[in-house]
Amino acid sequence: MEKKKLRYAILKTLDEDGDPFNELQNEEVSEMDILEQGRFLSREDYIVGNKYADNTIFMWGHLTEKGEDYLEENSKFAKAYSVAKEIRDWIPFFTGK
Repeated sequence: MEKKKLRYAILKTLDEDGDPFNELQNEEVSEMDILEQGRFLSREDYIVGNKYADNTIFMWGHLTEKGEDYLEENSKFAKAYSVAKEIRDWIPFFTGK
């Protein structure tokens, strides 16, 4: 997944009180990719309050005003994010998993 789309998805997931590791990790997006972008978002002040252990985020923080602005400014990703989330929710229905 493209970095900007993954960053948007992480912020959107946190905005909806979700856990990016649980909701975004799949064959296309590894835990390492999520962790790397989570660190970036924290360094750049889009997220505050992440808790780390062994260089891994074990508890996600919350969005800053800058993070909220990013979501608003990048609303073009919103449609792609909602479609991808809907598809992911339907996959277990079709695969029986």
